[in-house]
Amino acid sequence: MKNVLLLRANPRHTGYTQRVTDLFLQGLRDARARVTDVDVTALNLASCLGCYDCWLVTPGQCVHGDAMAGQLELILAADVIVCATPLYYYSMSSYLKAYFERTFPLAAPGLVPSGLGYSRNSTRYPEKWKGKKLISIIVGALRDPETYRPANETFRLIADSLDLELGGQLTRPESHLLDYPLSKPKTLKRIEAAFIEAGREAGTTGRLTAETMTAAALPLAVDLRHFRDYSNIFWANAGAAENRGRPLVEVQQRVARDVRILMREMVRCLDPKATARVKAVLQFEFPDRDLAYHVRVDCGKAELKEGRAAKPDLQVRCPADIWAGIFMRLTDVRDALKNRQLVLSGDKSLFSRLDRFFPPPTG
Repeated sequence: MKNVLLLRANPRHTGYTQRVTDLFLQGLRDARARVTDVDVTALNLASCLGCYDCWLVTPGQCVHGDAMAGQLELILAADVIVCATPLYYYSMSSYLKAYFERTFPLAAPGLVPSGLGYSRNSTRYPEKWKGKKLISIIVGALRDPETYRPANETFRLIADSLDLELGGQLTRPESHLLDYPLSKPKTLKRIEAAFIEAGREAGTTGRLTAETMTAAALPLAVDLRHFRDYSNIFWANAGAAENRGRPLVEVQQRVARDVRILMREMVRCLDPKATARVKAVLQFEFPDRDLAYHVRVDCGKAELKEGRAAKPDLQVRCPADIWAGIFMRLTDVRDALKNRQLVLSGDKSLFSRLDRFFPPPTG
């Protein structure tokens, strides 16, 4: 059982960093760790002045009489320090940066070799640092692992400078896609399970396994093009006049039902065996959104294009929300047809086989 200091440095408490950190906390509790959960953004810490009074005038004590004094005691008492932050400009949030700057009273004059072979400041109270570990959680919207490297390297160096063992690093890219459960339901469950397991590992040994860290960072978008498309659709929704001022959680829910994403996901889920002998053009029209797409199915392959086809074999016409309900298996197709919310023309047998052609994603 470990004493864990959990430092949350995300100013938005309804976002993705909060979500995955809550999963991590669930794992800590499963491991029966003693957790001190700190919202760093609420501490209202003054900035470090670089005055060296905590070294030369009042050793170990900062000139600022604020909440950081209590935080230094928590750091000294912890076996594991966990830092959770969104990725801001390839680094941690400013709240956490200010927090670590204010740990200067825990250092002492004089240089010694660091664990990585660099030089670091001497450690005040060296008997209290033995075995301490640092774990980082970084969550961001970007996909490329290189964009997270500077922040991860910073945490690695912070651990080295404070004479801490780096217990592991969790990176969660593509955060916007965590709100699209239909994309890769099994992968999403593996990601969520990985954050819970990481909490269990942190609460028992203070070290994360390579398998757990890899699972937490599993990709959700099929490729970079899909990732960019979905991200741009998200921000187009967030910036739409009807959504301005709405909580982002509401925007996220709308994005999950956006036909621009649903059509791409449908085509991505093509079953090549079920369509091995099928050659057809399927047209989908959403007049309320002034959108139209056509899907060309050609013997196990499918291609999605915007706009109407010259001679479609099947035409599907309905409001975007109705199609979202059908796609997500929340709307009864028979009711939609009966109420003329869904209108079909052409070869209607193709529509009856859509579930076979494009089964729900399972990855």
